[in-house]
Amino acid sequence: MEKKFMSLSLSNFLIAATLGLFLRFLYIYPTSGFNFKFLTHAHSHIAMLGWVYLSIQCFVVGWYIKGSIKKYKRLFWVTQLAVLGMLFSFPFQGYAAISISFSTLHIFCSYFLAYYCLKEIKPTNPANKFMRWAFLFMILSTIGVWCLGPTVTQFGKSSPLYQLAIQYFLHFQFNGWFLFAVLSMLLKILQIPNSTLVNKVYKLAIVSTILTFAFPASWYLDVSVLFWINTLGVLLQLVMLYYLVQLLCKPLDSYLKTQSVLVKNLYRFAVFCFMVKVVTQIFSCVPFIAEQAHLYRNLVIGFIHLFMLGIISSLLFAYFHRSLKISSLFCFKWGAYLFLAGIVATELLLFIQGLIYILRLGSGLPQYYMWLFIGSVLLVLGILMLLISVLQSSVAKINLNTNSETT
Repeated sequence: MEKKFMSLSLSNFLIAATLGLFLRFLYIYPTSGFNFKFLTHAHSHIAMLGWVYLSIQCFVVGWYIKGSIKKYKRLFWVTQLAVLGMLFSFPFQGYAAISISFSTLHIFCSYFLAYYCLKEIKPTNPANKFMRWAFLFMILSTIGVWCLGPTVTQFGKSSPLYQLAIQYFLHFQFNGWFLFAVLSMLLKILQIPNSTLVNKVYKLAIVSTILTFAFPASWYLDVSVLFWINTLGVLLQLVMLYYLVQLLCKPLDSYLKTQSVLVKNLYRFAVFCFMVKVVTQIFSCVPFIAEQAHLYRNLVIGFIHLFMLGIISSLLFAYFHRSLKISSLFCFKWGAYLFLAGIVATELLLFIQGLIYILRLGSGLPQYYMWLFIGSVLLVLGILMLLISVLQSSVAKINLNTNSETT
């Protein structure tokens, strides 16, 4: 895929991060004339659908598709149009006619992308199998979006079913589409062959992803069996993590020996965040903690950012580095490190503040919102430097069907 498409995806990320920074600013200096919820919708949609989605599309087309990519280029531009439509409508009207129209356009673009890719990506190796399931989870997640209209009409936005539909979409977007896609790319880079161990990871990942939806569902449905379904899903996810470490340990170690310190740190940081994500889900099996996690927004935001920034975005940056001839190494290096520093700072603040409230240890951290704003500045500066570096780079010629690459 061409550099301009990667640059546009990263530009979307910069816009989403800047919106997030402005939301932090509004906590420090409340300003009239802005609807906080509408801006939050814009921030989340551009981050998910403009940054992660389009970045994955770039890598799928560049690494998995062997034939003509003209239709994928056209599809990218239509999808980017949908992203821009959401950017210029959500901040002013929230969920209304224009923003819903562009969101719907994005969904239909995702269906076309899934149709094209599922036809071309055959389940002949582990990377392809994970990518196919990534697209299947993406399609599955949109059922939640189609349920929003009927639930609003019948029960209203405050109804549990409306919130359940949103959580359904988010769960299978994050844990299905996004996670399976970036794992597939990692398997492709490492040239992991078919094996019994791969099949264990593959099956456990699918089943645990489906079962752990019971956790957010339990927030809105008073059904006791959901607790046990989630517990089973979490246990299977832990087993999956054990086998995944066995599968990737040696190949990843061998691959990283040939990489720069920066790339090593990006991978290690993403792997660490993934392990933290899986292990912390154990706490969802404790009823008191599960209830508190839903009540305190800091913990929810912290977990989402751990996933989106720590795991998905860190891996995508590593893949960007592999796909481009980075001419401004200084810019890319310090952009990445500023970004990682911003993640660490904001995550610590979010989780410590949440724990203080849960454990009733006081009123919270002093100057909490100011420090959170400063941490978010690091994220924006990091993304800006990464974007500048990408704009100054050229596309590398990579052959992922062998263990060689030409730059």
